[in-house]
Amino acid sequence: LAQGFQIVAAAMGDEDGVPRAAYGRMVIIGIGYLFPISAIWAAFDYWKQLFPDRNVEFIVTCIYQAGAIGTVAILSCRPSIDFHRRILGGLVGQLLCLGCIFAFRWMPLPPCQLYFVLLGLVWAVSIATGFLDSSLLALCSQYSPRMQEMMQVGIGFGTFVSVVYRDSTKFLITGNDADSASAYFVVAMLTIILCVYCYISLVTMPFSRKVLGEKKIGHSSPRASPHLSPSCEGVHAPLADAEVPLLDRPKGSTLLRRVWVNEFAIFGNFVLTTILYPGLLTSIPCNDWVALRSGQWFQMMLLSIFTVSDVIARLVLWIRLGLDYTNVWVTVAIRALMPVALLVCATGAVRNDLLSALFVVACGFANGYCGSISLIVINERPDLTSAEKRIAGRYSAVAVNGGLCVGSFLGMYLGSAFGLAGQLN
Repeated sequence: LAQGFQIVAAAMGDEDGVPRAAYGRMVIIGIGYLFPISAIWAAFDYWKQLFPDRNVEFIVTCIYQAGAIGTVAILSCRPSIDFHRRILGGLVGQLLCLGCIFAFRWMPLPPCQLYFVLLGLVWAVSIATGFLDSSLLALCSQYSPRMQEMMQVGIGFGTFVSVVYRDSTKFLITGNDADSASAYFVVAMLTIILCVYCYISLVTMPFSRKVLGEKKIGHSSPRASPHLSPSCEGVHAPLADAEVPLLDRPKGSTLLRRVWVNEFAIFGNFVLTTILYPGLLTSIPCNDWVALRSGQWFQMMLLSIFTVSDVIARLVLWIRLGLDYTNVWVTVAIRALMPVALLVCATGAVRNDLLSALFVVACGFANGYCGSISLIVINERPDLTSAEKRIAGRYSAVAVNGGLCVGSFLGMYLGSAFGLAGQLN
């Protein structure tokens, strides 16, 4: 764990000549990547107050994931990628959506209509995030694998930060969930603004100008970047497929046959993510710890435990446990047992809060570790060129969102089948 914190501080990156500030900025960008939907999930107690007969986590997750994968699929059909516009557009779109959610409490609408307004805003968040999904993974593939690790650490911190924000505002502003939720979404918007600043700062660093291709940033240089992974050497402007000679472009079908096992591991791990989180997690009742029953504090504690475990796992990614791109699919088989563990807790088959918390710790750690490793090792394949890594990055974005989408619908099905989802329409 200590070495993991050193990674976050970028002490381990000095031998690659990567500025420490670049790692820090990538972590913050990772925080903003999925922060808006994490913020919506973390405010589940506020939604429970507004819609007491519904468990909105299930339907919100399904709408969000369907919108995100649809956006990624459409954008992936385009022959070229303008990373800068898509990433900035995605972050600004997320900021606007959070602003609308902040104003949610002042909308003069009855609860049944407010419910559909919420779902519409979730759909808008999914589209904005889809623009980020279609670009960030491919962007990171142009750096060394450690930069990908930094983004994965940031993603884990994003969920953790959203829960900490919600816990803090709920604790400091007691007795009024609407006021505490408003303060929470204001802080969330400030976080996205910080992410916009960090992204602009990162891509304008001299280090990034060399890595990403100075022609794309606005300069030109005939030299290859020393900061690219070995297979990327000699590629000077990797940001757009249109800049790659036609005869040198890899064939997608041939590449997919080579990396399908890695993409399956990514897909499977993220299916399991949204089967568990947040719907099943927030459906676990409080049995023994009666002091935490009121105000949904027990479920808030479970969310906090899950996210802390997830972050810790992302900080120890340097421990590979023998995993690489040839055997990473094993993580899917191991994690497949975890939905069963949470189901027995949520349905009351197990009525021990300590055991429920321990199951959540295991699920959170496996989520952070296995999901991150599956995304990292594909960029460590020695047989992929820079152009192939860009295309594999698109495949990975589709696998991530496809897995999250399928997992969300499976989670809603399980919630409905076991009586956990409440009224869904």
